[in-house]
Amino acid sequence: MSAKPVLRLRYPIHSKLLLYTFVLIGLTLLVIYQNYQSQLSAYSSQINQQIEQRNQLLALMQTQLLESKLEAIDQTLKLISSYPDFIKNSAPHTYLLEKYSQNNPEMQALLHINADGLLRYPMHQRSQLDLSGRDYFKVHQNSKTDGVFTSKPMLPGRGHSDPVMVISRGLYDSNDNFQGVIAAVIDIETFSWALSGISVNAQLFSSIVHQEGEVVFRVPYRNFEVGQTLDYVKDRSDKDKLPLTGEGIYQHFSGDYQFAYQTLPKWKLHVFVGENRAVVDELISNYRFAHLRNSFLTALSLMLLILATAWLIGRRLDINKQLIESKAALQQSYQRNQAIIKAIPDLLFTIDKNGKIIDFEHGDGVPLLMSEQDFINKHITETLPDFLAQRTLLALQKTLGSGESDYYEYELNLSGKQHFFMARSSPINEDRMLVVVIDITERKKSENALQWQATHDSLTQLPNRVLFYDRLNQAITESARYKQPFCLLYIDLNDFKLVNDTYGHLNGDMLLILVAQRIRESIRQSDTAARLAGDEFAIIVNHSNLEEAMQVSEKLREQLSVGYELNDGVMLNISASIGIACYPHDGKDADELILHADNSMYHDKRSTAS
Repeated sequence: MSAKPVLRLRYPIHSKLLLYTFVLIGLTLLVIYQNYQSQLSAYSSQINQQIEQRNQLLALMQTQLLESKLEAIDQTLKLISSYPDFIKNSAPHTYLLEKYSQNNPEMQALLHINADGLLRYPMHQRSQLDLSGRDYFKVHQNSKTDGVFTSKPMLPGRGHSDPVMVISRGLYDSNDNFQGVIAAVIDIETFSWALSGISVNAQLFSSIVHQEGEVVFRVPYRNFEVGQTLDYVKDRSDKDKLPLTGEGIYQHFSGDYQFAYQTLPKWKLHVFVGENRAVVDELISNYRFAHLRNSFLTALSLMLLILATAWLIGRRLDINKQLIESKAALQQSYQRNQAIIKAIPDLLFTIDKNGKIIDFEHGDGVPLLMSEQDFINKHITETLPDFLAQRTLLALQKTLGSGESDYYEYELNLSGKQHFFMARSSPINEDRMLVVVIDITERKKSENALQWQATHDSLTQLPNRVLFYDRLNQAITESARYKQPFCLLYIDLNDFKLVNDTYGHLNGDMLLILVAQRIRESIRQSDTAARLAGDEFAIIVNHSNLEEAMQVSEKLREQLSVGYELNDGVMLNISASIGIACYPHDGKDADELILHADNSMYHDKRSTAS
């Protein structure tokens, strides 16, 4: 039974049927060839597009994450250097340098370098280190600008094998004279691990490259040596700089790499995300071989007539199955990319050049003004408050006009609570931009709390010496401008040490709290009362002369002499010595006024004692 089909093939075939057969085979082979080319092209295009989209997305995400971390470090440098008298006398603020350096795990140290290049903080064990030869010192010394500078990777010194990078800002006085540098030393390995959470597979890698071509670090972190370069960036001339975004294929001795990159102009860094094409090329090669083999077998089967027909149907079903599986794999890949975006706690939305919101992704970390469906296909003026809509339109104009990212902060009242947000815009193409919104409410609260702690006495809640000097200098400036005198009262509690020795420090602290409360109740809201040290207080009586200051002084003596009830039923009376200094009669600056008031207070103390 099985030999009959073979025997039939030996019989003469009708010439017309043979012609039709040849024509049919020829047409079938032509169709098979065209189908082979189109499917191979579609498969290659889909895989290449998938790699391109994945590289672009991850480059954008890592760029935003890297910039947010660098901006946080830069904000720390600005915040510390903006404290009153930091440039003239940084000693009272060294605890801020220590505190901020400990709060940031990627920050190895905060450096304060004077105008001669000598390290003021942290102090070296044997002598002051001379850092005048460092690039981050020279650039601020020569350029005389307070802009941020990002150094190339370096080894911090002898005995150190772990490379670092430095983020720095110049310090200048009111006359724009160079006073030194404040810098943050970033541990490259720790910083690299902080960015390594954004990845999809083991074939992906990121390189953070300086604009001059030197590799700063890689993600994930690998064995690193200072001086490694990326020729794709290094070989560029000044006139042939890289665009802000781009993509391409980099040919390396270890293989071809398809990459995408984003540029951070402010930081002079490029973020490259690449994927080794060896696996992809192997997939395409395997697909080409398999499809070519299938096409050959199909043609051979057609020439075997009936057997070929049945075989062709089976192969076509296999091919259709492969196409379905390929489409399903692509769909899964798309869904996975969407899941990555949705997993980000930030708010992401896409705005076209006309200001219409065309895409929206809501992260769990940012509350919404309205329901999600009310955002899509609406103009931003219809969905955002007027001030925020105008600021976003300004960012749209800047981002699409110059191709540079823009970021801004704003405040909103949501459900009766104040929230602070930071928005960052990045160009997607010439007609669209991506906006990422981060809730920074907790960070703002922390900054405000630190600001208050740095300027107030923790026991009495009065302004401390730092804030007092700032208010005193403001009063001097205002009085000199408007020719309005003011007076300074310097208060010292008599025999306060005896209170601590007799009744204990708890009662001493209780007495200081009550004294501060009475001082606050005895002065105007426009005046400033501060605790300078121990039992010493000072009051700035604005818009007053000597006679008015003496009236306030007598009122304070009377109020402070009233008995105090302390812990454990202790009743106590105490007096105060008060010195007065008036501007401009007794001094033209803060030091002269405080010295005069201090001398006047000691004169009053001696008079009381005698």
